[in-house]
Amino acid sequence: MREQDITKVEFLLMCNDNIVVQRFFNVKGFNKNAHKSEEFYEYIKTFCNELQYNLKMKSVVYMLDNQYEISENPDVLNTSITEGDENFNLFIKVENMTICHRSFDAKVYPPKVRYTVDLRPRLKTILSELTDIFSDKKFNYFYPQFIQN
Repeated sequence: MREQDITKVEFLLMCNDNIVVQRFFNVKGFNKNAHKSEEFYEYIKTFCNELQYNLKMKSVVYMLDNQYEISENPDVLNTSITEGDENFNLFIKVENMTICHRSFDAKVYPPKVRYTVDLRPRLKTILSELTDIFSDKKFNYFYPQFIQN
C-alpha cells in the first residue's frame, strides 16, 4: 500500500500541561472533510459529555467513601491549592495540525478524581470509532439553524 493512503492522526487529552493520554493512529483512506461533518461533531460532543459524567460519578463515589474525613477536614476538597484555571483539553491532530479542540473545567472535580483519569479501558474503542469516522466517505454536513420568529 502506498504511504499516501495512510494518514497519521493524534488523539490527545491533557489536564493543563499534563498529558492524560496520547495516542497516534493511522487512518487508511483519510477523508479530509470528515472533521467538518456532523458525525464527527456529535462523536466528540458525546465523548466529552460521557467523560464529564464519569468524572462526576467518580466524584460522588469519592465523596461518599471519604465523607467522614471530609466532614472533619473540608480542606480535602479544596481545589484552590493550584493557582489559576485547570482545564481538560481534548485535541485531535492530523499531521501536527489541530482539527479539533474541546475544553472543559477540571476544578469542579476533587483533586483525587481529576488527577487519576484513566481512559485505557476504552481507548481501543475510541480510536476505532475515530478511524471509522475519518475513513468514511458519506457524511451529513447539515447543521440545524436556529429559527427566529
